[in-house]
Amino acid sequence: MCGAINNVSDFPLLDPLLGLAGYSEAEIRSVLNKRECRPTDDVLALVPTKLGPRLMAATWWLKLDPDTLLPDTRWNTFNCRSSQILKSPLHQMAPRSYRAVVITDGFYEWQPRYAGGRLYSDLSAEEQQHLPRPQSKQRHWIHRPGELMLLGALCKHWLDAEGNPKVSVGVITLPPHPAFLDVHAKSFPLVLRPEELEDWVNPRLRHEQFGSLFVQTEVRVDVEVQAINDQEFDLIPEEPLILRAPQV
Repeated sequence: MCGAINNVSDFPLLDPLLGLAGYSEAEIRSVLNKRECRPTDDVLALVPTKLGPRLMAATWWLKLDPDTLLPDTRWNTFNCRSSQILKSPLHQMAPRSYRAVVITDGFYEWQPRYAGGRLYSDLSAEEQQHLPRPQSKQRHWIHRPGELMLLGALCKHWLDAEGNPKVSVGVITLPPHPAFLDVHAKSFPLVLRPEELEDWVNPRLRHEQFGSLFVQTEVRVDVEVQAINDQEFDLIPEEPLILRAPQV
């Protein structure tokens, strides 16, 4: 995760979130000019600031070059592995990492198809360790119909040469859910619940207080997975995969 993020232009919680963040709708929509965001693009993020949580455009690549404030592509930091959050020096080095939320109405993954139309789950254990050359890739759309997806993330605050603020983010990824292996066999994003937002973006709370989220092995919210046409974003007519969160 994630191959790409679908930008949000209209969703049920937009107005309350805008009010919480203190931004006008026009300011937020200025960053929503692309339907599909790839790593290094700007995404919509809720980040902690001295004035409280703020919605703003954030570069989808956590580690920036301190001189240019462009993505430092020597390391892939568009995602942040949950198992490394409490260990990696990246999150302690200046500027330190804070928790944030990437707001989207879904994300995309591409999963290879192998010889004979085989999926990842069809491969032998040895083949899964040393993957054969794929013959094609299928794009999938992962979303919560009619609802936002709130992706747990880490952010860093930077200042450019003129003293203007800039924010970068990396999406937190968990190990892949077993039912998700044929969609994306490497990871699944940490999806937050709305009631967790206030604590999550409170910079006074330490990362260690969220340790239970970093070891999740279950899907935390119900999601729908649909195969789509890679060029036109058209849904392929087949039964969607539904991943359901355990009942609490």
